Amino acid sequence: GCHGSALTGMEPAIPGLVGLRPAYISAQLGAWRYGTRTAAAPDCMQVVAGHLTEEDVSAVAAYLASLPVPADPSPVPQGSLRTPLSCGSEPQS
Repeated sequence: GCHGSALTGMEPAIPGLVGLRPAYISAQLGAWRYGTRTAAAPDCMQVVAGHLTEEDVSAVAAYLASLPVPADPSPVPQGSLRTPLSCGSEPQS
């Protein structure tokens, strides 16, 4: 997926999802859902988050916050992942 198998993200602009508090994750997903947080077009996170219900957001936030942080939480180098969606953070070629 976009954030990598270890969910540590990809340089330069796809963030890691591990080691974050559930309230932060919920707030960010809510901001994507309601359009108060946006990215360069195409804004894939707004599309993804827009399909989530409030219950989904809570469940995703709790799940991600429960995951252990890997020994090396560094994001993978740019171009290491093929994202399933085109997005402003990592356009597909």
